[in-house]
Amino acid sequence: MIENLLSRIENPRSEYRGFPFYSLNADLKPDEMRRQAHIFKEMGCGGFFLHSRVGLENPYLGKDFMDALRASIEECEKLGLHPWLYDEDRWPSGAAGGLVTKNPEYRMRHLKAEKVSSSDSIQDHEGELTLAWFALDFADQNVLKSYRRIQKDDSVQPNEQKYRFFREIDHQRSWFNDQTYLDTLNPEAVQEFIRVTHEAYYHEFGSYFGNLVPGIFTDEPTYQQGNTLPWTDKLPSEYEKNYGESLLDYLPELLYSIQNEEFSKIRLQYFNTATNLFYHSFMKQIYDWCREHHLKFTGHFLCEDFLTSQTRCTGSAMRGYVYEDIPGMDLLTEHRMLFDAAKQCSSVAHQFGKEFRITETYGCTGWDFPFFGHKALGDWQYALGINFRCQHLAWYSMKGEAKRDYPACIFEPSPWYKKYLYVEVYFARLCEALHMGVEQRSILVIHPIESTWGVFAWNNFP
Repeated sequence: MIENLLSRIENPRSEYRGFPFYSLNADLKPDEMRRQAHIFKEMGCGGFFLHSRVGLENPYLGKDFMDALRASIEECEKLGLHPWLYDEDRWPSGAAGGLVTKNPEYRMRHLKAEKVSSSDSIQDHEGELTLAWFALDFADQNVLKSYRRIQKDDSVQPNEQKYRFFREIDHQRSWFNDQTYLDTLNPEAVQEFIRVTHEAYYHEFGSYFGNLVPGIFTDEPTYQQGNTLPWTDKLPSEYEKNYGESLLDYLPELLYSIQNEEFSKIRLQYFNTATNLFYHSFMKQIYDWCREHHLKFTGHFLCEDFLTSQTRCTGSAMRGYVYEDIPGMDLLTEHRMLFDAAKQCSSVAHQFGKEFRITETYGCTGWDFPFFGHKALGDWQYALGINFRCQHLAWYSMKGEAKRDYPACIFEPSPWYKKYLYVEVYFARLCEALHMGVEQRSILVIHPIESTWGVFAWNNFP
C-alpha cells in the first residue's frame, strides 16, 4: 500500500493539479495564446479555464475569439494540458454577454411593490405588469397586522395603506453589454443561452469534447440580482399547480412578516417553487446537454456562503449541486472561513458519488498573499472534502482596466510565478493521496435552508 502511494504521488497526474482561471482580458492573439500555454505547464498546472473577463477586445464568441481559443487548445494537446471552457462573457453566467437578452422575453424578472396614495394615475410603465392590489395594515415598518387583496379602485380603511405589487423586467446595464441578465427561471430563455453559447463551442471544438476538453464552468448563476424578489411569468401557475391556491393572494407575506407568526407556509412554498424552477430550468438543462455532448459540468453559485444569501440568490445551493459533475464553491479573500459552504458542497458530492469538488479560490487576496496562504486556504478546504483548485487568477494581459481585476495574479506579472510549481506539486500529491482513501462520514446534519425560507420575510433578512 505505502509503496503504491509513494509511486503515485511522485509525479501526480494532471487531473489532480490546479486549473487556474485564464483571464482572457485583451486583444487575443493565437501565437501569444500558444506561448502562454507553456507557462501553465512550467507552473505545474494541469490546465486552465478559458475565461472571458474585463478588458476582452475580441467580440465574444466571434471568429477572432474562437481562433484564439483554438490555438490555445491545440497547444495544450501538445503539452498534455487540459483546457476547460467557460460559459459567459465575465459573470454571472446566463446572458451570453447580452447576446441572449437582446430579446426582452428572456430578460430577468423581479417582483416589486410600491405604496400608492391614489390609484387613478397608476399605469404600468414599460416592462411592468401589475399582479395584484392590497390593503396593508402595518404593526411597524416591516411587520403586518393583516393584509387583504383588493381591486385597483377599492378604497382602504384609515388604518390601511394601498400597495401595488407588480412584475418588472430587468433594466439594461453596461455590465451586460447594455443588455440585462437572464430569466434563469424560464426554461425557454435557458434553451436560448445553450444554443448561443454551448452549441457555438460544440460547433468549433466538439471533436475535443470528453478528451482534451474535459468540461465547462458556469459562474455564479442566480435567480435574482439586487434587493428584489425573484420572479418569472410562469411562477404563479407553477405555484398553483403545486399547492392548489393562488400565490397572487398572498404576495405581501413574501415581503413582510406577519405579527405573532414565526413561520410562513406561503414563503416556504414560494421559495420552494422558485428554487425548483431555477435548478430545473438552468442547471438541469445545461447538465443534460453536457452529458449528451461528453462534457463535465462544473462551477459554483452566487452567494452560496450563508443561508440567507442563498435564499436571496439561488434558493438552495445543495439542490443545484445534484446537477453538476463537479460541484463547486467560491472562496474570496484569505479572511472568509466558509466551512459550511465547503461541507454542503462535499456532502452532496459524497451522497451522489461525485469524485471531484471544485473551489474557485484565492480571489481578492491581494498582491502580498504568500505561498503560505495558498497552502493554508487549500489545506482546510481539502480537509473538508474539496479537492480541485481553480486558482483565481492568471492574466493574459495587464493592459488598461485588465490590471485592476481582482488580484492576485499568479501568472507572469508575479515575479515568483516560476516557483509556483512547488505549490502545485504539493496539492497534486495531496489530492492523489486522498483519492486512494475512502471518505468516512458518520454524523448526519440536517441543513436548515427551508426553515430560513419560512422564518425570514424578504424585508427582514439579516
